[in-house]
Amino acid sequence: MNNKTFWNTRAAGLLLCLALPVIPTQAANEVPDPLSLEQALTFAEKHPRTQLSAEIAAHYPASRPLYLDCHNLAYNNSASPDNQRDRLLPSLVAPIDAQRLEIMQRFFDVLLADSSAVRDNENMAVYFIPLDRTKTRMELKEFSELDVAELDAEYQVVRQQGAASIASQRLTRSLLAQAINNPEKLPNELQPPTLPAPPAELPTTEELLKAALDSDHLSDLLDDADAPQRALLDMEIRQQILELVLRLDIFKVAAERNKAETLWRDYYLERSRTLYEQEVKSDIGDAMTQQSKVRLQQQQIQFCSVLALAQLNALQGKPVWPLATTAAKPEEKTP
Repeated sequence: MNNKTFWNTRAAGLLLCLALPVIPTQAANEVPDPLSLEQALTFAEKHPRTQLSAEIAAHYPASRPLYLDCHNLAYNNSASPDNQRDRLLPSLVAPIDAQRLEIMQRFFDVLLADSSAVRDNENMAVYFIPLDRTKTRMELKEFSELDVAELDAEYQVVRQQGAASIASQRLTRSLLAQAINNPEKLPNELQPPTLPAPPAELPTTEELLKAALDSDHLSDLLDDADAPQRALLDMEIRQQILELVLRLDIFKVAAERNKAETLWRDYYLERSRTLYEQEVKSDIGDAMTQQSKVRLQQQQIQFCSVLALAQLNALQGKPVWPLATTAAKPEEKTP
């Protein structure tokens, strides 16, 4: 198979596998298409969760996202899985801010599901091509049925993963639809947001704690609490702030690591593609998969960083979006 046929087949596989089920349009409660993050957040005010007390809302816990696992991502899956660490305690932020954070998380999860589908569909195309070629050459007695069976078994594994990715696209959209209080219509196309650069420097933990305690929501909460409750709230707020600050520090390092690995994978893929075009044995399939994997992780790091900043804002009673950017301090000139 020549290079042109390879890329045409790959493109056809992407178009076929990325197709989402058509969702009928409804006149009521219209959701923009494409849907931006700013538009999605406007649906938070009328969500039923914003009308519930934190105690009652706790009886209806939100399911964990499929892809946006910020706690495990920060600690490189070396810590115990704990989905609750990705969410602020409902009592610490105003209900509408809690719902806005939920929408942000669901919005990012859909974008990651779409990126995962691209990765898995590329993988399917790569595994299908040698299988199809080997079937043809088996008829010419160049390969055996054993060779075909082995390649088909490998292809079916990635085909199942591709099917799971398509299902994940629909599932994450369903969770987003619930978050924007429109469960009967799944969002179709999302408009990826322009993400701000991470702040050059954060306020100290004590400064963040003071800002949080001075916010209207937490001030009212502390005023209504007795001494033991105030002590527990103070400890919990301090802990939440510390964890978010530490997570942001880790993500800075993770972003640098991802940048280095992305460059390596890009070079490696280019070499594998050159060998493939020269009809030399090449691991181009694995190279493409690894490149897609690091680009997906880049998205995860960016989304988790933005979410952590939004959570810090929510604790301080500030808008969760858009995030204010912090300019880097000018470097001091040496004399």
